[in-house]
Amino acid sequence: MDYVGEKKDWDEIPSLDGLQMDWDYSGQGPLAKRRFERLTDGDMTSIFEVKNVPVRVATSDFTADGILNDISGGGVAVVLRKELAIGQHVKVGFFLGRQKIISQAIVKQSLQIQSGYKIGFQFDNIKEEDSSYINGLYASKVLNR
Repeated sequence: MDYVGEKKDWDEIPSLDGLQMDWDYSGQGPLAKRRFERLTDGDMTSIFEVKNVPVRVATSDFTADGILNDISGGGVAVVLRKELAIGQHVKVGFFLGRQKIISQAIVKQSLQIQSGYKIGFQFDNIKEEDSSYINGLYASKVLNR
C-alpha cells in the first residue's frame, strides 16, 4: 500500500476489529482522578519571585482576602479566615505575574486548618486564555526541572 501524498478523511480509515487491550487501565492514588495538574504556593513563589499570591474572594454578602494555596487550570485552593459553604458561588480574582485572573467559581471543599480555612474552588466559566496561561505555568515548571 502506498499512502504517500494521499490525504485521508478520518471516516475513510478502517476500524481495527479484533484489536483489544487485555486489561483496562485505571489510575491509582489521589492524582488518578485529577484532570489538571496543580501548582503549589511554593511553585508560584519561585516562578514569580513573590512571598505569596494574594487572592480576593467575593460573594453577594462579603469580600474576603486570602492567600493562594495551590492552583490548576480547573480550580484554586485559597486559605481564608472565613469558612464558605460547599456549593456556594463566588468570584475569585488574583494576579499571576502580570496576568490578572478573574473567574466565577464554586466552593468544592472546605477544610479547617490552623490559620483559618483551606477552601477549594472549581473555576466556573474561566476564560480560555486564563486557563491556558495557568496550564502553561505547569508546563514551564516541568520543563525547568
